Amino acid sequence: MNKYLKVGVISFSLINLPAYADPESSNGKSHKDAAGLGLGAIIGGLIAGPPGAIIGAAGGAWYGDRQEQKDKQQAALETRLLEKQTELAQLQGEFANQLSRHGMEMQQVKNEQRSSALDKLSQGISLTVFFRTNSASMDTEVTPRIERLAQYLRSFPEIQLHLEAHADQRGSSEYNETLSQQRAASVKQALIQAGVPAKRIYSHTYGETMAKSAAGDLEGYIFDRRVSIELSLDRESYAVQ
Repeated sequence: MNKYLKVGVISFSLINLPAYADPESSNGKSHKDAAGLGLGAIIGGLIAGPPGAIIGAAGGAWYGDRQEQKDKQQAALETRLLEKQTELAQLQGEFANQLSRHGMEMQQVKNEQRSSALDKLSQGISLTVFFRTNSASMDTEVTPRIERLAQYLRSFPEIQLHLEAHADQRGSSEYNETLSQQRAASVKQALIQAGVPAKRIYSHTYGETMAKSAAGDLEGYIFDRRVSIELSLDRESYAVQ
């Protein structure tokens, strides 16, 4: 009976050791050590009496230190993980910015290449419609050529059309100017019917002022009765794209 009583007293004393510890040591480490000591003392006292209680207290202190080390390691790992996540986010942001800049540069190169190609195309393509004497009506064989041109232009909305209408030198200036306007209107209407928007078509009339045939050259007059369709690149609208 006395033996068991002594074991109980010793165990109780060891359990309550932390209660008389220095108050300044009551931080996280002290709590872990105290918990380890108390737990070790209880287990040791139950198993082997007073000697077991002492051994158990030592083991409890070791357990508290080990637990604290694990906590520190976990905190360090969490800090490291946060740093890596931040670094990854920064790299992703830099990559996105580089990708955006690259895309803009590529688009600029494509626009410049397309602009250059359209410039060459517009300079290399033209169509002339000839008219009979005192007539503003187009011959029927001209219509398929107008339609092919319109089909081509549908793929290049940046290209504008300029109609330059002329007349031969016969007749008055007023009459030739009116006839030039009618011829330009006839070609413009044919282009619109073929699918070219009216806003892309510009008419310029010259009457007989730019006639090249000599007076009395009846065969040469046919080359003066004409509407030339010239193409140009609308750089202003192209730059907006």
